[in-house]
Amino acid sequence: MFTVAAAGPELDDLIISNWREQWLANERPASKISDDQHGLMMDYIRAARDALMHMSFVARSPAGEIVGSCACQLWQGPMPVATHEKVGTVWAVFVKPEWRRKGVATQLMQAVIERWRAIGCDRGLLLCASEEARRVYTRLGFGAGPMLQLDLAQPLPIKSAAGKTVTVAPHPHADADAHVIENLRSTWQGSGAPLLPDLEERTRAFISRAKERRLEYQTLLATDAAGSVCGAAACHVWEGPGSNNHTWQSLIKLGVCWGLNGTPEDEVKAALLERVANRWRATGCTRGLVLAATPSEAAFYRRHGFEAHNGMVLDLSARARSPQSPIDLSARSSEATGLLRFLPALPALPAKQLRETAALVTLTEDGTLTATEEEFVGVLRASGATLVPRLSSTELASLRLALPQMLEAALPATPAGHELGAAVMAAQRECGSFVSGQWYTSNIPKFGGGFDMAQLTAQPGKLAAKFDRMAEKYCDWTVGNHCSYYHWVARAAREVGVELQGADARILDVACGIGLPGHTLRLSGFAGHLSGTDLSAGMLARSSERRVYDHLFVANANEGLTSVPRASLDLVLCVGAMEILDHAAVLPEFARILKPGGRLWATFQWEGAVNETGAAIPSPTAHQNVSGVTIEQLTAELEAAGFDAEGASIEKTPCAFYTPSPRQDGSVLPVPYLYVQVGLP
Repeated sequence: MFTVAAAGPELDDLIISNWREQWLANERPASKISDDQHGLMMDYIRAARDALMHMSFVARSPAGEIVGSCACQLWQGPMPVATHEKVGTVWAVFVKPEWRRKGVATQLMQAVIERWRAIGCDRGLLLCASEEARRVYTRLGFGAGPMLQLDLAQPLPIKSAAGKTVTVAPHPHADADAHVIENLRSTWQGSGAPLLPDLEERTRAFISRAKERRLEYQTLLATDAAGSVCGAAACHVWEGPGSNNHTWQSLIKLGVCWGLNGTPEDEVKAALLERVANRWRATGCTRGLVLAATPSEAAFYRRHGFEAHNGMVLDLSARARSPQSPIDLSARSSEATGLLRFLPALPALPAKQLRETAALVTLTEDGTLTATEEEFVGVLRASGATLVPRLSSTELASLRLALPQMLEAALPATPAGHELGAAVMAAQRECGSFVSGQWYTSNIPKFGGGFDMAQLTAQPGKLAAKFDRMAEKYCDWTVGNHCSYYHWVARAAREVGVELQGADARILDVACGIGLPGHTLRLSGFAGHLSGTDLSAGMLARSSERRVYDHLFVANANEGLTSVPRASLDLVLCVGAMEILDHAAVLPEFARILKPGGRLWATFQWEGAVNETGAAIPSPTAHQNVSGVTIEQLTAELEAAGFDAEGASIEKTPCAFYTPSPRQDGSVLPVPYLYVQVGLP
């Protein structure tokens, strides 16, 4: 009955007109829209198209009539951006009355969601204009999120008890801004989300714009009886396409608060919030809005009357998973053994002995569970999760050490898959194997000092010893830094043919570390013979605990993989290590040990990387004497090693994970990567 397609600048006038019609349809008076609103919104869209990846969509009838429209972009506000998380927003969703309840809004929003995914958004966020629209958004997976609002027609349900000991007053001077900036940093650092390295510069620029745009910006400081600052908050009104714009319209006026914190926390924060609410009322706001960084912060605001109201959020990271994975075999009986192989642990040889002998450890298949694994499986079976009865005990046990990213990558993106993932993490918590990454995030400033790769490789064994020391905390490291290349491994695993998924396939995981890449392959259905090698015996000892490898052996890939016969492998996997390996040595060696037509899956740090807007991404590891390759260099190196470089699949990502900034201020830098699948002729 209709089609939905992206719209160019030639339809901006229509988008704005439909936005106006939508507000009028919601019984907002036309007198509240300024005469110059149309022109100002045109300027807004032009700027957003350049800076915020703005895109509009229209729905057309079979006769070519435009019957619906909407606009989407990256979310710019209404408060400073503190983390690398990318959020999309949508506004001006409009459907002609005679075309409503025919699926037009749903298909427009589906196009928006795909656009958000295409530009790398982690979440989608919107303000819902009506209950009818809410039903559409709910069906698409939107729900209540961390954006909370306060109805200013009602008094705060809890009043501060700190009035006699704390004074709250506005401070217009620039030095007061430092307090809210520090609060913003500490609050979001507590969320575990990687912070932007230029958070302070961005926030000061945001404050300057708020003052220039006459958004009634105010910094509030709380001082104790001695006159010392014990808390701070920033407040202003929201400027955006669907809210008050000071000159565009006054259909709705939202107050915003951010950077609110104090000591003692509850008393001082409550005193600040009470003053903020009074400020909002004095400036004519009907609602106040906050974005909670942590569950505890959200709980604080809810105690003071904030609710989700019309703010709705969609988690795009969860919805972007594949709808199927080999573990979601609904037709299987509970006795089925499935594709996952579960192997006995590596014999407890000392790390020194492993290093000195470069021992090749052969594992034999054995489904016997340890007491720890039995306990985990018992907890998981008691969870009642729908998929649990369809999996064998060995398959369930293989989930005990799966990291959150691995579960997200490998489990099906269905309600049953989400339920299983939640049950696994709950069982991990109960049995002591859950990894939160908190150790990493709490130590980011310390880690910013980094290491010097030139020094580590100057002496034999020094690099291996470093990784030996890292082995115990490596799980925390990779969870905390939001490492995402397990998603690529799982997706690549699902897309291959039976020759790699089958039991006859032979795979080598080079620089396997603690076994995360190989574990991801197993969770993604790989049933073949899997070997792993690393220069760190300490890492391999951890890897063996996962029970997914048939062989583990110590080897420095830069010095050759002499124990691996020529043309013996179907797949070589090397994830997260090529930036510290000698490409001239290892790429020809990979070609030597692969069969004709064999495949290499490898990740490379991307030198000369650019982000989605085409802006250059500075090297995040130059201070460590670690560098990547340009795409041109990579292509030449693959060709020189004997690979089919012309037929290679090279995916670019501006951020595969985050690394601590050398500024050692708690901020992090994105590490751009190239994901490569290439074969031998």
